[in-house]
Amino acid sequence: MTITTSVTRWLLALLLVPMLIPSSGLAQGTAPDLSRMSIEELMNIEFTSASRKVQRAADIAAAVFVITHDAIRRSGMTTIPDLLRLAPGVEVAQFNSNKWAVSVRGFNGLNSNKLLVLVDGRTVYSRIFSGVLWDAEDVMLDDIDRIEVVRGPGAALWGANAVNGVINIVTKAAGETTGALARLDSGRFGEQAAVRYGGALGTGSYRVYSQATRRAQSLTAQGADANDGSHSITTGFRADWATQPDALMLEGAFTAGQTRPLWLNFNPQTAALEQFANVASDGQGGYLLGRWIHTRPNGASLQVQSFVDIGGRQESVGNYDRRTVDIDTQYHTALGARHDVVGGIGYRFIDEGLAGISGFSLATPRDSSSLTTAFLQDEIQLFGSRLAVTLGSQVQYDTDSGAGVQPTARAMWKALPGQRVWVAASRALRTPSLADRGLQLIYPPVPTSTGLPLVARVLGNPAAATETLVDAEVGYRLEIGSTASVDVTGYMGHYKHLVTRERSDPVVQFVPSPEILVTAQFGNLLEATTRGFEIAAQWAPIPAWTVAGSVTAFHLTPQPDPATRDPGAATEDGSVPRGQWQLRSTLFPAGRGTLNVAIFHVGPLEQFQVAAYTRTDINAEWRLTDRLSAMAVSQNIFDASHAEFADVRAPLGTTEVARSASLRLRWTFR
Repeated sequence: MTITTSVTRWLLALLLVPMLIPSSGLAQGTAPDLSRMSIEELMNIEFTSASRKVQRAADIAAAVFVITHDAIRRSGMTTIPDLLRLAPGVEVAQFNSNKWAVSVRGFNGLNSNKLLVLVDGRTVYSRIFSGVLWDAEDVMLDDIDRIEVVRGPGAALWGANAVNGVINIVTKAAGETTGALARLDSGRFGEQAAVRYGGALGTGSYRVYSQATRRAQSLTAQGADANDGSHSITTGFRADWATQPDALMLEGAFTAGQTRPLWLNFNPQTAALEQFANVASDGQGGYLLGRWIHTRPNGASLQVQSFVDIGGRQESVGNYDRRTVDIDTQYHTALGARHDVVGGIGYRFIDEGLAGISGFSLATPRDSSSLTTAFLQDEIQLFGSRLAVTLGSQVQYDTDSGAGVQPTARAMWKALPGQRVWVAASRALRTPSLADRGLQLIYPPVPTSTGLPLVARVLGNPAAATETLVDAEVGYRLEIGSTASVDVTGYMGHYKHLVTRERSDPVVQFVPSPEILVTAQFGNLLEATTRGFEIAAQWAPIPAWTVAGSVTAFHLTPQPDPATRDPGAATEDGSVPRGQWQLRSTLFPAGRGTLNVAIFHVGPLEQFQVAAYTRTDINAEWRLTDRLSAMAVSQNIFDASHAEFADVRAPLGTTEVARSASLRLRWTFR
């Protein structure tokens, strides 16, 4: 899909407008709450998720990207999945009003099982389905300091399931959010209201907040309401104390909400009349997290973090609940002049269950397991710090999946001022979920010409194998003064033991009633090779105008075992686009406002026959007073609607993403 000629000309004109405005006039009267970072400052952003220690993002031997707080605010977006569209190499597709598919470097789906997601270091990865329930992550966007995105394996530090990437949502310290804030977003497809208050607490600081979100129904391909609206409310707090040499953080939140996720109707009595289960899903959950950091005079630090996470959902396909207790310790120190070492141990206990309803169940409805991990990583400086070599590995023992080792080796060469070349090789594991081992999915009967109904069922595999990835990456970074930067990454990976659906021959059975039964059981008879590149660039031609963009390409070659009976194994290469690109422009036309244009192009999903689309967002924010600002948000403005996903294997209905507009009002009081 391409943009029409007239739209292309209009957008080019919009992007060229800043070139016609004198820069001296643009830079006057800058309001403090409409801050922007220079290219040099962006390259100096601190990053922790790639190495579990604070580093300059440009000095990390991995494909990393930071979505800053300013970028989050200027985007006008109100959900975490939408915000991840801003990062190069992240594939984001919306199923319906409250479900998303998010992955990095392939294998996208409702439960993308090769991406580890953290919030302040707390994992939100569900072991029962191997994925992230994105609608449950109702983080208050105003409190996010940055979103760190690592593309490529992060298992040597973060463990199993950090296969293709790690995303860590880092919230602000309480001392950075003192005073009061209120925000209201209202538009065609929903509303969001957020309030926050922060202040001093003895030698520390605190904040309390609440956010209410209502997402309206999306549209079907025929333009009708899809009956998939949702609403939720999240209330939480954070407190920070710092008295050298110790720092303590405590945070928690509780979320309750209701969605209509458009699950298929598995009830054989009503499925012929109603394709989707018209039943609301109620969900609730909360967590409490604490972190203590002790810093020694020589710079060495000890960190201990622990969290408790409890939640549940009542769905039309079953009632799900979970309880997680986690404790993690790490120690960071320098050894001599050349070695920088970080290591730690961790323990996690998980108790999860699913009481299935109407053809959706687990062979083992409840599972309690534990995970014990230990990791060590050493960064070695050579040749006067021009070459940094990093060696590390994590060893883990999972009571469900056994032991595993996940090593990495990385090197970065600072070739010339402003230039860096890096290489990496890693091994990562994806452990089987409860659904992989024990799913029992029975579809409603379908009439056939034989007079007997056809019943299809999908079964888990109690002997499901752990998936493995061996990956190699190479990257190049270039900083052009303080006005531009370019980041290029190439990668190749080989996967083994990927999940297949092994079909059996049809069987006629007469008990409990005559029917034709076709069974597909999960297997691990697929290997695959992936390769691709990611290019991200930023340019600030004048102080008041910044342009950022990225181009990514991805290719997967499936290598099914000759013994497989899964007809889809040989076509397992089209669940993500082969190519996508984005271009974003931020202009400060006067000291009190911003103008943002973002264009996202996503190639077709060949496996699911979803067409390519181009989405254009234009947002304008203006500071009305020192305390009040208004933003007009328009999304997908040149496309009435488009589909982003259509996985026939997922028991879930998909809808269209339509053109939308909204207004945001934001008050701050200090």
